[in-house]
Amino acid sequence: MNQKKTYKLPVSICAAVLFFGSVLLAILMETREMAPPRKYAVDMQGAVVGIDTTSKIPVLTKEEAKDVEVKVNKKVEYVEPVKPAAIDNVPEPDPIVLPSTPPSTVKEDPVPVTKELPEIGAPKVEKVE
Repeated sequence: MNQKKTYKLPVSICAAVLFFGSVLLAILMETREMAPPRKYAVDMQGAVVGIDTTSKIPVLTKEEAKDVEVKVNKKVEYVEPVKPAAIDNVPEPDPIVLPSTPPSTVKEDPVPVTKELPEIGAPKVEKVE
């Protein structure tokens, strides 16, 4: 009687390698020193210009600050939205009126040009012998 091949040994070796590899990876990732997150200043072409060192403190509105104070029971600073004076003094532009029909770019001919189409008749069926 011929026995079928079993793959117990290769499967168990692969399982052991995967298990010990995952344990080793978890240990290495937990002991690794993480660098602080950085934001890079990028120009319009996508080239990195420099590192953004602006403050990482979130800017909250008055309503958001109240919500945070209620949740955390801690006094939070907020910033009032600033209304620039230059925007208030700008007059509204005149509305643009567009004609309902597009302007004609081609001079109109006194005689309209008509293109003759060839006549299409009924299809002819030829018998094949």
